Amino acid sequence: MFLNPFPGAFGLDIGDLSIKMLQLTNTSRRRGHRSYEVAACRSTKLPKGLIIDGIIQEPEKVKKYLVHLLYDARTSKKPIRSQWVVASIPDTQAFIKRIDIQKKLTDVIEEDINDAAHRHIPFGEDDYYIDWQATSGEEQGEKTSILVTAVPKRIADMYTHLLESLGLGVIALEPEAIALTRAMITAQKTYTHEARGILNLGATRSSLTVYDHDQIQFTVSLPFSGEYITDALARECKLPYQEAEKQKITTGLAYTKNQVVCWTSLTRSAEILTKEIQKSMQFYTTHFSDTNPITHITMCGGGAMMKRLDRVLSLKLKTTTRPGNVWKNLSSKKSPPLSPEESLRFAVVIGLAIRASANPFFLRDTI
Repeated sequence: MFLNPFPGAFGLDIGDLSIKMLQLTNTSRRRGHRSYEVAACRSTKLPKGLIIDGIIQEPEKVKKYLVHLLYDARTSKKPIRSQWVVASIPDTQAFIKRIDIQKKLTDVIEEDINDAAHRHIPFGEDDYYIDWQATSGEEQGEKTSILVTAVPKRIADMYTHLLESLGLGVIALEPEAIALTRAMITAQKTYTHEARGILNLGATRSSLTVYDHDQIQFTVSLPFSGEYITDALARECKLPYQEAEKQKITTGLAYTKNQVVCWTSLTRSAEILTKEIQKSMQFYTTHFSDTNPITHITMCGGGAMMKRLDRVLSLKLKTTTRPGNVWKNLSSKKSPPLSPEESLRFAVVIGLAIRASANPFFLRDTI
């Protein structure tokens, strides 16, 4: 097993309305059987407007919340001593796609990948950073599939500058979809003739990621978010915001006679979500080659806690849809530090922390 050159490295998920941090201790005994223990797990809420759609609007204010989360002794938690971090980049500011190159894997060079990627990446030439990976099983005759990731330089530089201003060394910036996949796809399981969907229902944005043939195929943003649903519920049912948030989770899509208006509002939102997922699944089937059927959709994010949403989606999509176990790939004998429901919000940072606590240069795979 390779030693980690970044001792104590941790994962950091910076969202529009919250920051989550997770530090793991790598307890693996041998290669191929990774295990981890939670060393530190923290989160803090952000006021609206400091970060909008992944773009940092008020870096100095965000910096204060990061200092509080990582170093403030008043939290009664030990400060984070490590200077190394693997941080997230929002999927809305990144490009991820599987690209086929008509060459054998052994014949593919960097220039082939750059040329092929440039025809797909929706950013200006030379205005983005690009990374790619090829995993075993991708070569099929004269065709090689490559997973390409690109991030605009201004976005990557924005996050790097913020973190470096705190004295942190940025090992990697990773799109949320890749970190999610590392956390939510069972690492020790082989998926044969079946694909998986990862449905991340966040506070300000949601996404569906399709995992097939042992790699991410594509990820798509969905017009659904916890904040949007809560705002609509509060407005249509004339409820205070906090009460609407509570009802969204505890009552959700469970029908009650005295709350028909609220149930109707949530049902309408769930119907929109269902149609968008159906469109995305159909897009995958018709626009990608050698596709396997999506036999299960794993839910994560705070929106996954909405009561009976999983049942409604399973019925409408005709695909089993359930909240996932975000801690499963830690292979830890200790109980998670959070409840199963609250843990759903930590899927991205868990994936980041797994990469950080292993050797980040060697753990570039998606699971």
